[in-house]
Amino acid sequence: MSTVFAVLGKRYFLILGLLLACPMPAYADRVAFGAFESAQNAENWAAKLSGLFDHKMVVTVIDDQERIIYRVTSQNLTAQAYSRMTRSATASGVRYWRVGEAALEAFPARAEKSQAAARIVPPSPPIQRQIGQGQTAGQMQWDLGLQTRLFAHKGDLQQDRAQLSVSAQLEYFRGWDNDTRSITFTPFLRLDSLDSKRSHADVRELFYSYIQDTWDVHVGAKRVFWGVTEFNHLIDVVNQTDLIENLDGEDKLGQPMVQFSTVRPWGVLDVYALLGFRERTYPGVDGRLRLPYEVLDEARYESGAEQMRTDLAIRWSHYLGPFELGLHHFSGTSREPMLLPEYAVDNEVVLRPYYPIIDQTGIDAQAFYGDWAFKLEGFTRSGYGDRYASLSGGLERTLVGVLGSRADFGLVLEYYWDERGDAAVNTLFEHDLALGGRLSLNDFADTQALLGVIYDTQYQDYVMTLEASRRIGNNWLLSLEGRAFAGGKALPTPLGLNVLEGPDYKSAWLQQDDYLQVEFKKFL
Repeated sequence: MSTVFAVLGKRYFLILGLLLACPMPAYADRVAFGAFESAQNAENWAAKLSGLFDHKMVVTVIDDQERIIYRVTSQNLTAQAYSRMTRSATASGVRYWRVGEAALEAFPARAEKSQAAARIVPPSPPIQRQIGQGQTAGQMQWDLGLQTRLFAHKGDLQQDRAQLSVSAQLEYFRGWDNDTRSITFTPFLRLDSLDSKRSHADVRELFYSYIQDTWDVHVGAKRVFWGVTEFNHLIDVVNQTDLIENLDGEDKLGQPMVQFSTVRPWGVLDVYALLGFRERTYPGVDGRLRLPYEVLDEARYESGAEQMRTDLAIRWSHYLGPFELGLHHFSGTSREPMLLPEYAVDNEVVLRPYYPIIDQTGIDAQAFYGDWAFKLEGFTRSGYGDRYASLSGGLERTLVGVLGSRADFGLVLEYYWDERGDAAVNTLFEHDLALGGRLSLNDFADTQALLGVIYDTQYQDYVMTLEASRRIGNNWLLSLEGRAFAGGKALPTPLGLNVLEGPDYKSAWLQQDDYLQVEFKKFL
């Protein structure tokens, strides 16, 4: 398998060049941004999106003989316009899905839900621009959070069972010249009662954008997401993971970059110069969900430039009917460190992060067929010894109006494979199966829930996950999150280096960290 991926990696740019040279047909699709039971809520959301994307939105009334739904979509888009809008939505953190005109005409209610992703639409800030107008004033929104984590047991190192924290995040956007120029600023702050390292501040994003009809440039600290699978974001390699925020790897640090993008009929080409490197964050010695040994702040690098190295990345993406495809190549310092044991002054074992240089060539793809979605991510990578391949893939089936109700239920099945097997020192997902269910009640409070289990098919350890949320009124959001770890070995007493070397101990440091997290957020 690695030989096949290596050959593909060597020929990646040749393949990309041939694809770019081939003309691609255009499709008149729409981008859907949500559905509401309230006409006023739909109009408000459409007005906000029109101001954000400088594109007139459409509110469509759908009557499925059980209830009336007001759906917010774009107008019909060419392939080029579709690519630009979806990229703008991704950059703004707005979730979306694609609906084709044929599907809309044949199955108007069913097409609405078949590709919908779980999303919390936060309360809209004051609308600065009405539908179709061309000038946007500054838009600012605060969210203040109060979070409590309750653990079922004391930690392996006798950490407390309760963890309380508060957070604040500002989202500021200022556009001018009909939004062809803009500044985005997103600072974040958390104060934690238990873990001093979890008390931290970060600039998630601070970048300037210059947008033209067929190209745009972004300069500054920015977050970029690559990938399509649900539980394991295999190819997402641009931004560093903020591991003290959450174990799932979805929280990212802002990456200083210069990003050039061009939108053509043959697809979207993104070129990145990643200016400097940010180290991964880890919980402190008093924190929970931490490794059994302290992780030192002083990392080592393969690159002589260390944190000042400039990394490069390129990605081509396109869609063709029901298919979406992305190809990428990344060359630079790995965001995933190797944790090397060494002895401290007091003769205790500590872990020092070591960041190798990697070359990664990969693919992400999706295919939609009715209520089914098929997903694939894969890469071939050098830098951790011999070149190796890794894959994740699966399918999702959405049941619309399950059991005759207005709720939708999505079934998710994924499998993760790493060619290195037990030698995969930088991942827990080397031969794992994931099964999940996503429930959307489609109510006024936008109640959502995702329940899943990830199971190691070789060592039989597993983790169960729960994520749920519900709006309360116009300005509050209640979120629940929980994880339970089982099936793995407990940490031995006393600790030995076999914990780091033995593959059957990979999840041992989590076996005492079952927890439930409750968070309230207020939007201002």
